[in-house]
Amino acid sequence: MRRPDGVTAIAVWYFINAAFLLLGACTLIAVLAGILAAIGNDPEAQFWTSFGMLTGVVFSVAFGIALVLAGWGLLQLRSWARWLAFILAIFSLFAFPIGTIIGALIIWYLLKDDVRDAFEIAEGNIPAEVVAPEEEIPPP
Repeated sequence: MRRPDGVTAIAVWYFINAAFLLLGACTLIAVLAGILAAIGNDPEAQFWTSFGMLTGVVFSVAFGIALVLAGWGLLQLRSWARWLAFILAIFSLFAFPIGTIIGALIIWYLLKDDVRDAFEIAEGNIPAEVVAPEEEIPPP
């Protein structure tokens, strides 16, 4: 079965978001170096600044990797990727207003029967003949 176009669009959306998150993580590291140089020799300020920014880097990298995995799995029609994309869409609901709209659309789309069937057929859980039988042969 052919991959639904909406699944491809979601995968591309996730790849774009992952690129921005990973670029943001690199930017945070560069900014951290500049801030630490400006702070000087205050160990407490250095610690909390480093802690906060490195926490942001870790979360950005973790979500970036999750988005890349979801995008790759969606392109391969893996059922685990469908559920990972669903979970990531739930997280995006908190990014009001655009993230909420896009997250809700992704959740709605991934729960559609034809999309679910595409993943199940690709995984081999439903034989393609059951979903789309070939033309019937009339009785003699």
